[in-house]
Amino acid sequence: MNRTFSHHGFYSKLKKHKINLACQGMVSQDLLNLIALSLKRKAVDNEFVARRLFGVVVELAQNIYHYSAEKAYSEKDKCEVGVGIITVGEAADSYMVSSGNMIENRKAAGIKERIEYINKLDEEQLKTYYKEQRRLPKPEESKGANLGFIDLARRSNNPLKYTITQVSEQHSFFTLSIKIKKETT
Repeated sequence: MNRTFSHHGFYSKLKKHKINLACQGMVSQDLLNLIALSLKRKAVDNEFVARRLFGVVVELAQNIYHYSAEKAYSEKDKCEVGVGIITVGEAADSYMVSSGNMIENRKAAGIKERIEYINKLDEEQLKTYYKEQRRLPKPEESKGANLGFIDLARRSNNPLKYTITQVSEQHSFFTLSIKIKKETT
């Protein structure tokens, strides 16, 4: 049976899950600019929440840019950049920002272990762990200071939700979702 893509079906699924922004493909500075513009037009009432929301989107986009196992050549960046998906959804009391990208299976256990450790920490412990990690030398395969997951947990004040689904002998699809409450206390 030959199935064709249905724009209406895609639209219906996005609407059903209250996804008001979805971007798939190369993650670039241009994409981040478009997301920022879209979020500004959305008119998030609380400026503090709006900054948190955009910060989370940027962090997830950087993770895809640097760490996605799937790459595409960017003419503008003159290098290979990560490919993935970013979505922003909305519920009555919160926003949900999610990303997904391919990872190498050999990295899956380390990602799982790191996220589960971070999810066990309270706000003060996260702050301390963040400071400790900043002082450590940059890990060999890391493109940054290895602070992304910690920063996401601190910005959201919620556990990081993730799934890792093996898709081949070499790769898994890694999904990370961050909940940001609309009201700050």
